[in-house]
Amino acid sequence: MAHLAEVIGRHIRRIRRDHAMTQQALAKRIGVNASFIGPLEKGQKSPSLQTIERLSEVFSVPTFTFFIDDEAEDRAAIDRIRALVGSRSSEERDFLLKTLEEMVKLLRRRPRRKPGEGKQRDGDGTSSS
Repeated sequence: MAHLAEVIGRHIRRIRRDHAMTQQALAKRIGVNASFIGPLEKGQKSPSLQTIERLSEVFSVPTFTFFIDDEAEDRAAIDRIRALVGSRSSEERDFLLKTLEEMVKLLRRRPRRKPGEGKQRDGDGTSSS
């Protein structure tokens, strides 16, 4: 497991970039010196809880988002994909990659469900809307 400051920093950098925000703009929005953001994103400095709360507000994400170390899970998923695709021919790999890209596009278009949402089962095991 990575050091907590590194985990937090990775999330800040990723979310900041997802919002197309510069380090300077982020610093201004959360009320810190611009020179603090670079080391923060590299895990060289740790944010205060107050800074985490301001980041949460600016990015509209729950505060716990910054504390989840998803790198190990990502690595496992990537290894699994490599194992599935790696032994295929070049033509098959290209086909699989294009298929995956299309699936990701479809997933991006559909609305995300909140935890607990979805189809409910009736007493007889059938789905109801």
